[in-house]
Amino acid sequence: MPDTNNTASVRTWLRRCPAIERARAFGVDYLAENGSYSLDATPTALRYRENILGEMVLRDTQEQNFVFASREPYGDEFRQNLDNLGVMQDVAAWIIGRNNARDFPDWEGGDVVGIVPTISGYPIAMGSAFARYQIQIKVTYRVARPSPSELGGQFSPKAKTI
Repeated sequence: MPDTNNTASVRTWLRRCPAIERARAFGVDYLAENGSYSLDATPTALRYRENILGEMVLRDTQEQNFVFASREPYGDEFRQNLDNLGVMQDVAAWIIGRNNARDFPDWEGGDVVGIVPTISGYPIAMGSAFARYQIQIKVTYRVARPSPSELGGQFSPKAKTI
């Protein structure tokens, strides 16, 4: 079993964003008390292709979606609500900047080739005093393929002669 997983890698990578306060709790698939963050893995369809034998095999490039969320003060004070949206906007801009710089999180089982926000920040699950704000993030990665030596010499690079 790996020492870390991909959700933990993305969480660690997001922690570098200046808009995310270091002193706040940052959970995984759990948004704790008010003033906390969470990185939630969300369902993502696997991508398949048909090979020359007619078998369905995974495509070399796959995607994984996440939601970055925070619980923030919310109410009829529009300035607070605008500030909350501004933080989400700053996080999205940072992600785009890191993507453009090709600065990606580590990825077990492959290499990240892109990470972008796919839904801008918005409030959801609003209460009388707090709301959950979130943005959706898509990670695109290239699946690592084992080398012939890792397959135990099962496949030979030599061509057969007939």
